[in-house]
Amino acid sequence: MPTNRVPKGVRSGGQFAASSHTEPAVSINDTDFPSVGDADVEQLRALAESNDPLVRAELTSSIRVPDDVLERLAEADQPASVRLAAVNTGYAGTADRAAEDPHPLVRAAALAGWDLSDKNRERLNHDPKVQRVMGFISR
Repeated sequence: MPTNRVPKGVRSGGQFAASSHTEPAVSINDTDFPSVGDADVEQLRALAESNDPLVRAELTSSIRVPDDVLERLAEADQPASVRLAAVNTGYAGTADRAAEDPHPLVRAAALAGWDLSDKNRERLNHDPKVQRVMGFISR
């Protein structure tokens, strides 16, 4: 004798049968992420004041980013992700500035800088937190 496996109240098809439902009220909007490649200096300065750290990090990819803006993006009050993006620009002065950063990941990124001073390179090579990060990277 077959067992009826259709839940009570469902006409047919069981628990996985299609049913009518309303569309969800959630939607994804275009974020209108800025294209910094075409931005002029004043637009870059305005974007540097964005509340979104991803926007500020994206600014570092522009060849037009002014030095003072890059320095501001490398300051310790910025999120580590923004400071890391700043050190990875390769602009003069960024590696030595990042060598003083409070976050070991940012300091470790400074080791790749072409402009890192010998003194800072030696110090970072003996920094246990930086060496721990480098150990994770080299695995």
